[in-house]
Amino acid sequence: MGRKFHPVSRKIAYFAALVLALVPPLSAQVRSGDTTLDLNGTLAVGYSDDFSNLSGSDHSVVGAGTADMVGSYFNPKFLTFEVQPYYNQSRVNSGFQSISASSGVNADAQIFSGSHYGGSVNYSTSFNSNGNFNVPGLANFTTHGDSSTLGLNWGVHLDGLPSLSISYANANNSYTIYGVNSQGTLHSNVLSITTVYKVAGFDLNGGYQYSGSQSLTPEFLTGEAGQQVDTGVSSFSFGIGHALPGHGIFSAAASRLDLSTNLGNSSSTDRYNTTVDTYSGTVSFAPRAHMSLGASSFYTDNLEGTLFNSVISSGAGVPLNTVSQSSRDFSLTGYATYEIPEHHLNLHLYAERQQESFLGVSFASDSYNGTAMYSNRFLGGTFNGVGGLTYTSLVSAHQGQLGVNTSTNYTHQLNRWTFSGSFGYSQDTQTILIGYTSSGFNYSGSVGRRIRRKSYWGANVSGQKSLLTNLPDSANSNESYSSSFSLARFSVNGSYSSSRGNALLTSSGLVSTPVPIPVINPADLVFYNGNSYSVGASANPIHGLTLSAGYSKALSATQAFTGNSNNNNQNTNFLIIYNVRKISFISGYSRLLQGFSLSGTQPTMVGSFYVGVSRWFNFF
Repeated sequence: MGRKFHPVSRKIAYFAALVLALVPPLSAQVRSGDTTLDLNGTLAVGYSDDFSNLSGSDHSVVGAGTADMVGSYFNPKFLTFEVQPYYNQSRVNSGFQSISASSGVNADAQIFSGSHYGGSVNYSTSFNSNGNFNVPGLANFTTHGDSSTLGLNWGVHLDGLPSLSISYANANNSYTIYGVNSQGTLHSNVLSITTVYKVAGFDLNGGYQYSGSQSLTPEFLTGEAGQQVDTGVSSFSFGIGHALPGHGIFSAAASRLDLSTNLGNSSSTDRYNTTVDTYSGTVSFAPRAHMSLGASSFYTDNLEGTLFNSVISSGAGVPLNTVSQSSRDFSLTGYATYEIPEHHLNLHLYAERQQESFLGVSFASDSYNGTAMYSNRFLGGTFNGVGGLTYTSLVSAHQGQLGVNTSTNYTHQLNRWTFSGSFGYSQDTQTILIGYTSSGFNYSGSVGRRIRRKSYWGANVSGQKSLLTNLPDSANSNESYSSSFSLARFSVNGSYSSSRGNALLTSSGLVSTPVPIPVINPADLVFYNGNSYSVGASANPIHGLTLSAGYSKALSATQAFTGNSNNNNQNTNFLIIYNVRKISFISGYSRLLQGFSLSGTQPTMVGSFYVGVSRWFNFF
């Protein structure tokens, strides 16, 4: 009795036969007039089952493919281009890292390359693809949506005339976070114009930069509605430099920055506008071998605007009800370095005078630092060490503080073993605000052993912690552990990490607070902590066959002024690929479980199963 086929199996067999029957043209390249083209790609067909606890299952026979077209017009130095479209690609049958089927295209072109007027254009767009919502030190939350980017670059570089470089970038991203009905968007534009000229021994440079963005930040971790933030930052800059006797160099620069932000309301209390003027100068000499001397100065008439620009650059908004006030920062520094190669030693001396006015308080300090760096072979390995002392005198408080900074690292190879480790500690390192000091430490270590010619075991550990001394809730820390073991045809790996700290919520996720906490409105801070772990394995039991599996889980908690949330993220993936010449048989399974207690809804589970066949073609 003949075997009966399921209707879906018949469709798969039919489409597979169609794909495999296609015969590529014999020509390795196509030339039409002044245009030259090369095209290759893959065509695939298979059975897919997409499932979710919210919408049930969806069974279908799907086609998919990728292509890579490279070409030139007239001459490769006149115009070259590459276009890479892809259709219906997903985590289980491609490298596009997407649970849902994604489609899109990547393209770029080089114009007049190698000439005085060279430029480039690049463009990419994707639909229904996965992305990440960042959590510092932990596995990221998974999103899905659409995105596109456009980049333009052009330059004029003529001998004896000022050079001109222009670049423009546009980006759009719209996404939804699995496990919560919260949408985020980001639209940004960046324009940069720079020029460089050398005349009478002077190096001149100038430029204009503009960065604007409109973002909707999902507040699902804080229990609030999404926040609309519109920002615009433009700046003009000019610099000059000239060589000096004694192998010296002089340089000076000035810039003006205009900053504006709007938190999406018409109220003036939700707007912040300011201007920042900055001036700097440096001079350095190398009067003799292994010695260098230098000094520099820095002044800004708006320290508050400088700090808030750092906040805006991270993607966050300036705190509500911010009123611009007078603030300044002025510093003078001097340094001297001396190398003693025969003793593997480098000595560094540094002195600084700093004056600040911020939040209605004036500060002044004098700092002196001496640092020694040593590097040499030690006990069969390589040792590097840095040690230094800093004395800071707070003029206004009539008190002094002694600080220390040190770091070491060591690597050693012993037969088949490899060891390495590092440690660093600092205390009383001045921040941008004189009134606060910081301390922290970091460490890392690794050990590995080559067992056979194609077998290896390794393990790694790392961690760090930083905080503003005596300031509550200012600490950020993380630690991670990982290990892997590989044989000729098999490998396994695992990792664990934990992280905690304070952050700001942006359209791309949580970002570590970029400025000292006293600058930030406490209501805007999000405190996070959590841990994540992952395990994975892969095997190549026979030629052409690849098996892989992976599982990861992250549990975290976020705490904000308006609400707390417990969060869960789990990913499971299996993949089987068998290659026979230009044909690949593929089967895969992906599953995501993600939820947030603050959303008030059950966690979302989405997944996909796929089995199919693909063939690579060199069309021309």
